[in-house]
Amino acid sequence: MFGLDDERTARLIYLLLVAVFIGSGLFSFRNRLSKALRDILIWVGIFAVLLIGYAYREPLMSLARPVMSEINPSRPLEVTDPDGVKSLVLSRSSNGHFLVSALIDGTDVTFLVDTGASRSVLTYRDAERAGLAPDTLSFNVPISTANGMAYEAETRIERMEIGPFAIDDMRIGVIAEDKLNVSLLGLDVLDRFSSWRVEDGRLIIVPDG
Repeated sequence: MFGLDDERTARLIYLLLVAVFIGSGLFSFRNRLSKALRDILIWVGIFAVLLIGYAYREPLMSLARPVMSEINPSRPLEVTDPDGVKSLVLSRSSNGHFLVSALIDGTDVTFLVDTGASRSVLTYRDAERAGLAPDTLSFNVPISTANGMAYEAETRIERMEIGPFAIDDMRIGVIAEDKLNVSLLGLDVLDRFSSWRVEDGRLIIVPDG
């Protein structure tokens, strides 16, 4: 072959095969190395974003809270004024009312804020969800609602939480089944705060202390 004897030809073929093997290995390693470096850079970038987000979590949350409040008006927005006074702010919902999400013994319940109601009441369904067993209550107190006359029962809850603020061991009413569409938050809750007011389409609640 090409003037070479069989031994030299075999050696040449062997060397060519070794060269091809080494070359393909280097090419494959380069591809794997490139992919490995790319993966490392991606993870470094993710870690850097998480680290920056954690370091600046308070300013970012301050920017995000008003947006979240507009998206879900029933979620109270906690704000602090320049004097360090904290308050809860609720935006008016699309139906013109103020809605507020509260935890009743750990269960999320949406209330309509009713400043004309002396006492807060739960719908039958919300009372069921909160584990208050309304089927065992006595509905013997007649009341007037937007849907006409209804009967109310009285029970107690261990804890109501509105944002970071809580009220313990509270009496609350439960309306008979199908007589109320939404639970009502009345003056018995609002008056436990230092003050509350409606200003520029927002309900501002200032807690004690």
